[in-house]
Amino acid sequence: MTGLIVVYGAGGHGKVVAEVLAACGQKIEGFIDDKVSLACSKVFDLPVFAAAEWLRSHSGAQVALGIGDNVARERAANRIKQNGCALLTVVHPSAVVARSARIDEGAAIMPVAVLNPDCEIGEGAIINTGAIVEHDVRIGRFAHLSPNSATGGGAQIGAYAHIGMGASVLPLQRVGVRSIIGAGAVVVSDIPEGEIAYGIPAKVTPTAKECV
Repeated sequence: MTGLIVVYGAGGHGKVVAEVLAACGQKIEGFIDDKVSLACSKVFDLPVFAAAEWLRSHSGAQVALGIGDNVARERAANRIKQNGCALLTVVHPSAVVARSARIDEGAAIMPVAVLNPDCEIGEGAIINTGAIVEHDVRIGRFAHLSPNSATGGGAQIGAYAHIGMGASVLPLQRVGVRSIIGAGAVVVSDIPEGEIAYGIPAKVTPTAKECV
């Protein structure tokens, strides 16, 4: 592993990840991105490189995931590992992380997020600004808890699921793989896999299967 650090993704989420790394005292060399139009541009006065070419020539570098889309983030993680680079886990200094919390590689824990005892954060998951993960919660791989969302004790969030801004998942409830919970919703019962649910209480939309 080398000392080189870059952020994969030069968009909005990538900029936030770069700020978290700066708050941790980490110096990044720049950004890498799959969009050809962004190559040779700059973000925060740092260069943006073409991702495929950069990864091939920098085996052993450390790469932080800066992509908000869950599926695209997993694809990026796979490319990073296939090219012999390391997935960097990012935790902002202001986050409150219990000693028994488990955070898998490539996850991003944003400012003032709370991770309480015995929770588990899966690979590449995002716990965004001010989100609360209560005790014994399981957050699946490449899931995303949006800013100010909350998961009650023992809740389970499936892989690739997205919990919208300000939404709440009550204790012991489950949100299925790839399901989407709308902003401000309150989940009071299990949401099956691949559904879209919103409202108080959260209800599944009839056309969800066509949208996910």
